[in-house]
Amino acid sequence: MIDINEVKQLLQSPDSKNLICRNLEFRPQNLAMFIAALSNMTEGYGYIVIGVSKNTNNYSINGISNGFILDEPIKRALSLLSEQPLIEFGPLSIEGKNIYAIKVINVENELFFSIPQNSESLTDLFIRDLYLACIKLQARKIYVSTTEDERNDFITDLLETNGYHIKDQTRRGSSASGKSSGEIDIFVENNRMPFTIIEALNLDSLNTNYLDVHLDKIYSYDTTGNAFNVCLSYVKVKDFGAFWDRYCNYVKTRKYPVMLVSSDINADKDYSYSDIRFMTTTHNRSGKSTLLYHMCVKIQDM
Repeated sequence: MIDINEVKQLLQSPDSKNLICRNLEFRPQNLAMFIAALSNMTEGYGYIVIGVSKNTNNYSINGISNGFILDEPIKRALSLLSEQPLIEFGPLSIEGKNIYAIKVINVENELFFSIPQNSESLTDLFIRDLYLACIKLQARKIYVSTTEDERNDFITDLLETNGYHIKDQTRRGSSASGKSSGEIDIFVENNRMPFTIIEALNLDSLNTNYLDVHLDKIYSYDTTGNAFNVCLSYVKVKDFGAFWDRYCNYVKTRKYPVMLVSSDINADKDYSYSDIRFMTTTHNRSGKSTLLYHMCVKIQDM
């Protein structure tokens, strides 16, 4: 049973990480993303509250019509998840207004949201071509000790050879300071439309402050909301396996500019190489599911 006092207490804390409020939401895809996001959090459980909107410093209880039922949308939302989470749901009345609450309990196994299949084919093809470009980069001794821009130039040349339209160092969106347009490392178009952004960086350790800057840049540069973007790290460390484990643990729990829904550390299961790894995080951006690929390439110290 939903604890109304617990819901009231959460609504008094606008910074609650385990609370998602929407004025009105009955789309199964969005509900599935919200359920996955809360189930994958470490707080134990969280609430989705319908009929409440979030302001800067508080929540406004707007209410919904009497008899509003979410049973069927919730059922359809659950069918989009990799497994069935533990949830409770039902109507409540606060301040004389009707709202609807869904309690989502954290499960041991991470939930994955099923992205519509029609968005995968071009993405998978591009990731494969980028992966092959990284393999060729690893084999060139000239790139063992070089700048990020020089490595990016090599990757860009190979992608263009495969037919992709690349705009290198395009000024777009806002910079990290928010004062002016920033320079995108690699901006890819498809049929003259924005396709994806690759933000690249050199790493010789898991410098989370430096990594954070680049991860956040992606969302400030992506002004349209691409179906997927890429954070490409050129990594020069002795123990790449240990680095990769730390990297995955960090990026699947950090706070992003857009809601983190889930992560998949086995996204590269069809790629057998040990020194190029990638995982994905799924995000809810304006009600749509988007992917961020985290690709790490070991640069051999020859």
